[in-house]
Order: sequence, then C-alpha cells, then structure tokens
Amino acid sequence: MHPLNNVNVQIPSARHGRPRLLCFLSAVALACCALLAAAPDSLHVSMQTSNYNGYQVSCFGMKDGWISLAVSGGEAPYSIKWSTGAGTSSIHELAAGYYRAEVFDQSGQLVTVEATLEQPLPMKLDVDVYEYPNGYNISCYECNNGNASVMVMGGAAPFTVSWSDGPTGDVRYNLGPKDYKITVADANGCEGASTTIYLRGPDRSDWSMSGNAGTTPGPQYIGTPDNKDVVFKSNGQERLRLKGNGTIGLFGADTTFGPLYRDWDGTLKIGDGAGGTLPVDKCFFLSARPYWLTKGNDFTQLCPEEPRPILGTLSNDNLPIYTNGVERLRITKDGKVGIGTTPPWGVVGDYRLYVENGIACRDVLVKLGTWPDYVFQPNYALLPLDELREFLKTNNHLPGIPAAAELEAKQGVELGDMQARLVKVVEEQALYILQLEEKFRALEQRMRVVETSKR
Repeated sequence: MHPLNNVNVQIPSARHGRPRLLCFLSAVALACCALLAAAPDSLHVSMQTSNYNGYQVSCFGMKDGWISLAVSGGEAPYSIKWSTGAGTSSIHELAAGYYRAEVFDQSGQLVTVEATLEQPLPMKLDVDVYEYPNGYNISCYECNNGNASVMVMGGAAPFTVSWSDGPTGDVRYNLGPKDYKITVADANGCEGASTTIYLRGPDRSDWSMSGNAGTTPGPQYIGTPDNKDVVFKSNGQERLRLKGNGTIGLFGADTTFGPLYRDWDGTLKIGDGAGGTLPVDKCFFLSARPYWLTKGNDFTQLCPEEPRPILGTLSNDNLPIYTNGVERLRITKDGKVGIGTTPPWGVVGDYRLYVENGIACRDVLVKLGTWPDYVFQPNYALLPLDELREFLKTNNHLPGIPAAAELEAKQGVELGDMQARLVKVVEEQALYILQLEEKFRALEQRMRVVETSKR
C-alpha cells in the first residue's frame, strides 16, 4: 500500500446558504470525507403594536401608535427597513394606516411583516328628547318630568356622558325646562363630542297678582283677541280704555280737550299745562311741561336745579324755521345761520351769518385788527415807483389788493379786510404824492437858480 499524503483543505463557508465542505486529498485518489456545516437557522420576526382598547391609535386623528419588532434566528446582525424610511426595531408617533417592514440577516434571509393601525371613528352624539302631546318636552308649567337619552357613535367604548348640571349617564329623567350641555369622553379619554339640548315647557296660563316673570311679548298679552275694548278701572271708575280700533280713551266721561302733560304732583292731566294751577310754594320740572306753547311759556316757577329751556336740536341735525310753509331761516349743525339761503359747505372763512338778497340797516360796525397807520412810520418801506410800475404791468392790480381770481375763489369780498387794505393803499398814495411834491419843489428851486444866472 502506498502511504497517504493527506492534505487537510478547509473551504471557507459560503454565503447565501451554500454548505461548508471539508475534504481529504491523497496522491492516489481523491476521497470526499463529509459534508459538514448544515444551513443556518430560519429567520423569525414577531411584531407587537400599541393597543388602546382595541385600537392601535387612541383617538381619531391622533399620532400615538407604535410598532415594535422582535427578531430571532438567522445570522445576526440584522437590518430593518420600514415603509416610513426608519431603520429601527421600533417606530413611534404613528397615525392610523398601513405599515410594512423588511428584515434581513447576514445570510441574506428576508422576512416581510406588515400591519394596519386602526383608529376609532370621530365621536358623534344622537340625543333623543321626549316630546309630550302638548308639543313641549315638559308636560306642565314649573314641572320637571322631561327625559332624554344619548347614543354615542364612533370612539372607543365604554363612554362617559357628562351633563352640564352635574350628573353623568346616557339616560336622564326628571329634567326641568332649561338648556343642558352634554359632553362625551370615550375609554381612551378622547373628547370633543358635545351638544346642547333645549328642553321647553309651557308658560303659565294666568297672570298672577305678584307679576309674571319670563313672559314672551307678543304671544302673551293682556287684552282681547276680538274687536272688543279693554277697560281699566280704579275705585269702580273707568280710567283708561283701549278701544278695539286702537285708539285710547282717558278718564271715562271727562271731556277736557288738550294734550297730555305731567302735572307738578306727578299726575297725568289733559290741557295745555299752563293753567296757573301750580301752588306758589312749588316749582315744576321741565319734564312736566316739555313743549313750547304757541301763546308762550312762563318759566317763572321752574325749579332752580332744572336746566334752562332749549329751543333746538340735541343731535347732529340742522334746525330749520318755517313761515307759510317755506323755510326762512336755518341754523346748521355746525352753528352757521342762513336767512333766505342755506349756509354753504366747504371752506369760506369763519363766517356765521349768510343772508340772501341783502341787508338793510342803519349802521354796521366792523371790528378789525391792526389798522394801517404804520404806513406813516419813518422806517416804512414804500415800494419805489419803478417797481410799482413793473408790478402793475405784471399783475394788473395794486399791491396788497386781491386779484379778481382770488375774490372769485373766496366767493366774495371780506369788507373789513378790504377796507383796511384800501386805507393802506390810500396812505401809500399820500406818501407818493408827498414825494412828488418834494421833487417838484426841488425842481422849482433849480429852475429859479437857472433863471437868475441868465440875467
């Protein structure tokens, strides 16, 4: 026999599931010894998700779900790829929806896991409020026999139903006629579903001697539903009658004629209110005689603390005064007075009185400011004649005198101002005359000198 030259050859372990081989080779023959190293273990992945009473997301629209993976078997280390892009074994703050993860080991094994996280539907309330045959939720006035039941849709059961008056529960009895706010929370603590119910009962059907509170004007009234009068009496005597046609009768058979007024002692009377019946030691308030009489008003006994009578408006309105149906005078809301005309709008100076068709008077006093006596002061700068000539040629009016266009823009002439300007011009003309007189005298002297030298 030939000796064997054994060579121990180790073939490295292959990737992707191929077996490892260990063989012995001899010079004469090649014998395969054994197939060693079996395939790696299978890769296992388990998944755990959040659980909020049967839902993986606690409330509708929330992002509090999570998924956690546990990996075993295969050949570590492992790599994880989520559909969200994450690469960790756990992902958090998840909204409802579909999620997928791919898990790889070092040998190339792949396991895909997937999950769909669910959330409860939005909570909605359906409240059934009982209605009595009379059309109300309460059968009678000041009764407490209403009832209501609440049905919750969506959310995660069980539910907590809270009422604004304190109790909890989905069914209530012995409710009174008022408003109730209902709020619901589910097993996960989700809130946001609320509603208000309005239970109404009939009003009382009589008028009490102590008065009725909470009445509804219109449907509830004192009066008649037909064309009959309503009569109010005291001490067996008629004092007030509301007639079927809407007119009002006072004091029964009393035939006194005139307007109503409040007398000094607070009683309501008929007449002009100025009959001189006020005792001498009494005074009256304007509220007792709040109108102007055509024959004039006597305010001799007006109470001292009362404001003085006013003729005019207290609002932002004009006061027009008419005769023969035609407006004759108007006091505007900004204090201007127009006679035969309406005071103009816009900027026309600080004028208060506007008169159409002129004013006839014996005399007019126009109050002015500075009068132009300063023209005769020694240091007054009189415009030279050549400059005056040039000004007149250029402007076609005297210096200091407004041009025609300026007067048209102002819609007239301010007499006081114009009078002062004209006096100033007259005084300047006097200075020009005096200057010419001085020049004339100087020229006259020179002429005499020339004539004397010729002799």
